Amino acid sequence: MKRSIGIDINRDKISIVQLCFNGGQFSLERSCVREIPKSRSSKEKSTADIKALINSMITEEKFDTSAKVTVTAPANRVFFQNFKTDLSTNEDVQQLLKFELEDDFPIPFDELVAGICGSRELKGDDREFLIAALNRLELQNRIKTINEAGLKCSAVTADVCAIYAVTSLNHNLIDNTPALIIHADNSRIILTITEKGKLVCVRHFDRQDLTVAGDGTSETLVPVLIREIQLTSRAILGSDTNSQLKVLISANNEILHDLSQALPGAINCEVVELKPFTKIDCPEQQQANTDIFVAVGLALIGTNEIGEVLNFLVVDEFRSDQTAETRRGLFIFGLLLLAIVVLLVAKLFYELNTLENDNQLVKQQIREVFVQAFPEEKKIVNELAQMNEQLEMVRAEYSTFAAGLSDRVLPLRVLQDISEKITPDQNVRIYDISIAPESVRLVGAAASFESVDNLMSLLCEISEFNALELEY
Repeated sequence: MKRSIGIDINRDKISIVQLCFNGGQFSLERSCVREIPKSRSSKEKSTADIKALINSMITEEKFDTSAKVTVTAPANRVFFQNFKTDLSTNEDVQQLLKFELEDDFPIPFDELVAGICGSRELKGDDREFLIAALNRLELQNRIKTINEAGLKCSAVTADVCAIYAVTSLNHNLIDNTPALIIHADNSRIILTITEKGKLVCVRHFDRQDLTVAGDGTSETLVPVLIREIQLTSRAILGSDTNSQLKVLISANNEILHDLSQALPGAINCEVVELKPFTKIDCPEQQQANTDIFVAVGLALIGTNEIGEVLNFLVVDEFRSDQTAETRRGLFIFGLLLLAIVVLLVAKLFYELNTLENDNQLVKQQIREVFVQAFPEEKKIVNELAQMNEQLEMVRAEYSTFAAGLSDRVLPLRVLQDISEKITPDQNVRIYDISIAPESVRLVGAAASFESVDNLMSLLCEISEFNALELEY
């Protein structure tokens, strides 16, 4: 035996239904509908009122607080029906939603919780997805409200998913014929299109907004609703389709009658009254109660006997798990990066230390060379600067010394050249050499004139001698 509770919170009412699934049969055990007190106070006060109202309904009607609880998402949920991709699995699509649809929802990126409501096949390998999204803070507040009312929230889904659950249980939608589902109660009207058993489009209307024209005048609900149905079906299914559209309507008898009469003339369709309790054992007085329709669908979802349905809790946990995994990855990456930085810093300090040691060694060697070169220098401040100063002093002294020796260089070189030319084998003896600024005089004796001629030819090779004269 499975028990499940569905809680539908809309603008002005709260509906709670408890279903039991036993032996392959659903039965309605309890139901309760209460209006939300009108309050002009803060949002916190309104939330407190809802929590207190749910708590009193659960207590007074003796609902099973251990049953699974499925609740409708906050009213600020948003739908996007044109997300197209060629990805083959919903898991892959789910991972892209937040990033691909970031600019398509009026919800901050960090607070966006988005999930897949339905899809349909397009030409080729493309698929088009119906996406629902809401703000994470509002989701958490809804869960907190249910939990503080004494229940444990197991699923949060869109009201259209609850309508789809009731319809798929009681009417065969798994075929090629598109179906339009209309649900109308005292506060809202929901239009839904399914194709091959999957949701492809959903539109929400405030009932009061549909009966007020743009100029503020009142309009009849049914004609306005028919116009919206025509626009929606044409946008989703196209205007050239020849197949007959199945229209399932859940509404009070007046709207149901008027739509059944007017719709076939407006669009090619077959109108069928949506009966939520065909396969649910239910007291007869409850079968026409449209106020509990969505709550019944929520309870059906909680029994897990309905196919896969969007659950914002699972979507948020999926994103949270991914976020946690991303954070773990970033943490590990940060540790690795920190380790690399530490190693680089250690290597840098090691190299700096090595360079400092080399620098100290070079300084020590420079000092040793300085001491060896200038032992008389007792005060050492800057070896290189002092060595450079000493070098400049030596260069200056050399310049002075070279200037004093410049007049003696030429005679000495001439004397050297003469000494090299007159060798013992020349048979010439030199007794005297006289070097004047402009001339050189040699006095000596030779064994023969031939020796003298040979000496003259050798002296001619000295570049400083411009002319040679021989005297006897």
